[in-house]
Amino acid sequence: MGDADAVAADAEEALRLAAVHPDQARRCARAAEEAARARGDKISLSVAKRALGVAAMQQRDLDAAVAHLREAVTVARRAGAGTLAAEARTSLASALVLRGATRSALRQITTALRELKGVPAAHARVQQAAILQELGRLDESLAVVRTVLPVLRRAGDHQWAVRALNNRGLLHIERRSFAAAEEDLLLAIALCTEHDLELPRAYAEQNLGCLHAGQGDVPAALVLFDQAEQRYRRLHVQVESLLVDRARLLLSVRLVGEARETAEAAVAAYVEHKRINLPEARLLLSTIALVDGDLETAEQAAQQAIREFQSRDRRQLLALARHARLQVQVVRDRDSVTPGLARRTADELAAAGWQVPALEARVMAGMLALRRGQRAEAREDLIRASRARSAGPAEVRARAWSAEAFLRRADGRRSGALRAVDAGLRIVEEQQAMLGATELRAHMTAHRDELALIGVGMALESGRPRDVFRWAERRRGITAELRPVRPPRDPVLAALLADLRVTMTAMESDGPSPALVQRQVAVEREIRDHCRRQDGCGQGVYRRRIAAVDDVAAELGEAVLIAYVELDEELHAVTVRDGRARLHHLGPMTEIVRALKHLPFALHRLAGEVTTPAGIAAARTVLDRAAAVFDRTLLEPLRASGRPLVIVPSDRMRSVPWSILPSCAGRPVTVAPSAGLWRSAVLASGADGSRTAGPVVVVAGPGLRDADREAESVARRYPGPVIRLRGAEADADRVAAAMAGSRLVHVAAHGDLRSDNPLFSALRLADGPFTVYDLEQLDVPPRHVVLAACDAGRGHPVAGAEVLGLTTALLSQGTPTLVAPVIPVPDGETVTLMEAYHSGLAAGCSPAQALAVAQERIRDHGPREFAAAAGFVCLGAGLTPFTI
Repeated sequence: MGDADAVAADAEEALRLAAVHPDQARRCARAAEEAARARGDKISLSVAKRALGVAAMQQRDLDAAVAHLREAVTVARRAGAGTLAAEARTSLASALVLRGATRSALRQITTALRELKGVPAAHARVQQAAILQELGRLDESLAVVRTVLPVLRRAGDHQWAVRALNNRGLLHIERRSFAAAEEDLLLAIALCTEHDLELPRAYAEQNLGCLHAGQGDVPAALVLFDQAEQRYRRLHVQVESLLVDRARLLLSVRLVGEARETAEAAVAAYVEHKRINLPEARLLLSTIALVDGDLETAEQAAQQAIREFQSRDRRQLLALARHARLQVQVVRDRDSVTPGLARRTADELAAAGWQVPALEARVMAGMLALRRGQRAEAREDLIRASRARSAGPAEVRARAWSAEAFLRRADGRRSGALRAVDAGLRIVEEQQAMLGATELRAHMTAHRDELALIGVGMALESGRPRDVFRWAERRRGITAELRPVRPPRDPVLAALLADLRVTMTAMESDGPSPALVQRQVAVEREIRDHCRRQDGCGQGVYRRRIAAVDDVAAELGEAVLIAYVELDEELHAVTVRDGRARLHHLGPMTEIVRALKHLPFALHRLAGEVTTPAGIAAARTVLDRAAAVFDRTLLEPLRASGRPLVIVPSDRMRSVPWSILPSCAGRPVTVAPSAGLWRSAVLASGADGSRTAGPVVVVAGPGLRDADREAESVARRYPGPVIRLRGAEADADRVAAAMAGSRLVHVAAHGDLRSDNPLFSALRLADGPFTVYDLEQLDVPPRHVVLAACDAGRGHPVAGAEVLGLTTALLSQGTPTLVAPVIPVPDGETVTLMEAYHSGLAAGCSPAQALAVAQERIRDHGPREFAAAAGFVCLGAGLTPFTI
């Protein structure tokens, strides 16, 4: 081979690599460019410049890409190589599309097609189809791809066949032809695997992830997005659309904070690279900001998207942007939006193929019409919206059932409306059950709220306590009812958790250096992502069993169950006593919310080591006022004095320290996330307390002055086998092994509540944090757990009805009863409280009774003792006798 042939071959090789290995292609193309210029070889120079342009385009250096490709066209024309110039125009059109110059790109392709025939013409038509897709001309785009794919397959042109399959897969997704889309994308991935096409494979995996996201298969979508991202990183390619797709998926499961951060990163990347998809990213940011309650950002992003779509004549997406702006307007001032405007928006969205937003706008029109007394128009809107309830994605069907519920309610068909709500809720709950990650299931509860609140509102209107009880239960969190489904002793998760403990231990001993902090963030992200990718139950159809009043009454005995219900800032309660349910309207939430706001500060002041008499007096005044408010509002109207209490709190009442209420002094009180979960806990514990197998386990964590003394004091009170884990022996592996199947676990340790990610809330052990993720790995739950660790009983609320934390994890694993504090508690005084508690427990008292007696015994010893006593609550089946 001569020098000229070698230069030509190098240029062609660079062009072959440009779309699959851009880094290699740029190195090869620069060498070919230099050699071609030195020899005056215009043909090879044009090919090398095209390779540089394509590689730069893949790496999102669009200014460089356009410059290289324009030069490739010019050099080829000067050389009289019309076909070569046309092929360079095809690549230039791709870069112009990414820059947002869609009309200019279409002109380049039209010019190129006049010169091209055969396979090169097929390449140009693949690009033509992509441009038509960007312009919203989906039918034309699909027709073009159908004609070129056979040409590429016959020619064995695998790289371009993959591009065509990728494009057609996206077209099928937009048209909601999911089976056809999956077939195309799986074929594209197979071709990429067979022919080592790394970058096209990443694009195909990303698109397949979008397909699974649209079908509601969140774990599968996350796996594919992660695979695509890893390939992009290996190839040093930044793909902004992956950020948009990931943000959209995160929003679908209501991980709003992460979704917003990801969408903002996508907008910034699109602005930097001047990409055509910038308005789509702005539109997504508008939606996320609206869900996040940031109306200003939502409106601003929607307005910007509208202007940009108008300037580019992208009518399909313009309809979506106008809908986003309308949603902001409805939240800001509902009366300013007419039903007609919402109706026109629904029509525009339906014509553009936006099924879910069209449904939302149609329901909005119906509700606005009902609000204005336009019943006939409202019925027509809701009838049209409800037609989607039997087919399509889960989100569409659930939304359609809500429209059907509104319609039946407006027609006076109360029982039919409630059946519609029930059907919609089942759809969402089945979707939740398919998710393996507790975090994803919890956040998806936001999708249930609108439907469940319809049921709660209608039940309250009826005044029937059993109906209110049932629908309030239906709205309460589902996460604790679904045990996480993971492979037994997941080795990947175990290794990641061990890595996190090593990192956190190093931070404690050496200080939080930037490298260690970065490592902590990276490991926590790996743990989070690994768990999110796990499938849920997925075994058949999930049916949530809601405990009825009679189910609960059968287990109560002499106790009274109080289920609090909030709706529209008003508080209600259903009491179950002696088999009878009663409904009580307790009034506005105003005083309760105000008292709850000041309560933590007062308890913290009492628990402090340095507190002045004046500070103590002020704190006690705040506590006394709060206790009086709680007693007067929450208990006195219910006439439940003297009896043990089972309390199911409403969303904002989970942190009430019930023991400070005068009417709860010395009274057994247990708290549960739902009446159904309380009943399950009672049944699991055994009504006669006969489950006594397994050892007593006492754990003393590091850095807590009186932990060893507390643990030894507890251990001495129980006969039979006792496992003592102190010092270096109190590590995660030993603690987890000892906890599994034990009859009683007492942990004296520091507790860390993580509001940024409650699943990393932890107990501090000898080798680092023992997190919620660790607790979820227990094979057999312990029977009773005492967490003498600050904040261990306080979870973090997500999505309204869900709370994540250490106690929720144990309840979901099947632990019947727990005792834990909801505030930071003083160390020495906690020891005294725990000694009194275990004395009562060992004597045969129920956990709630033992705790109430212990609290009453020490609360008047001093302010710190009062804070320690007030901080602890009993959770679960706390009224069931505990036999050692």
